[in-house]
Amino acid sequence: MPCDLLVFAPHPDDAEIHCGATIAGHVRRGARVIVVDATRGELGSRGTVETRAREAAAAAAILGLAGRENLGLADGAIPSEDPAARALVVDALRRHRPSTVLAISGHARHPDHLALAQLVRGAVKAAALHKLPSPSAAPAWGGARLWHYEAELPATPDLLVPATEEDWTAKLAAVRCYGSQLHRAGSSEPATTIANPAFLAWIEHRGRTWGYVAGAAYAEAFTGDELPRMTDLRGV
Repeated sequence: MPCDLLVFAPHPDDAEIHCGATIAGHVRRGARVIVVDATRGELGSRGTVETRAREAAAAAAILGLAGRENLGLADGAIPSEDPAARALVVDALRRHRPSTVLAISGHARHPDHLALAQLVRGAVKAAALHKLPSPSAAPAWGGARLWHYEAELPATPDLLVPATEEDWTAKLAAVRCYGSQLHRAGSSEPATTIANPAFLAWIEHRGRTWGYVAGAAYAEAFTGDELPRMTDLRGV
């Protein structure tokens, strides 16, 4: 069954952190949204693979996802050009036949963020090549529009997607599902960017700043080579 938005994320929690309100808003308006995580986050300084899988399932339920998958690529070593890895992304595109693809921005520091942005970019075109095989043998699929959601570095957006208070509340609830990654008073686990007590405040500030620019309560920023057609990313 085709989906409206297919969201590719490097690790469980990236989709929620960087475009969770956009996901929530589209689901609220009846869109079918699927998230594909590239890795299981096994190199994370905090938590375990099992814990993060439970957290991802809980976040998916809050956002109302139609599905969530994991490509099983190596955390910390997502390849940007590897044909086998690209085939997995191509296969997801062909199976779900989205009208719009969201992937993390390559304007980032994390090597997995940089690599996945490039991997998805190539796969969106490759998925339309009829003679290119993929694991499920699903037929070629083309025409999806690709947007990159803002990563950890500030973006100069080509598109702002407004979000309501309801959408933002759902986003934050989904982010908070990842308790293993967030700040916990008294924890002796390694310090990380996400575990910084100010991390959630940074997310709030970024959303309100873009919201002010977009004339909304909140907004999330996207970049891409496409020309925006409308405020609803489902397209035509």
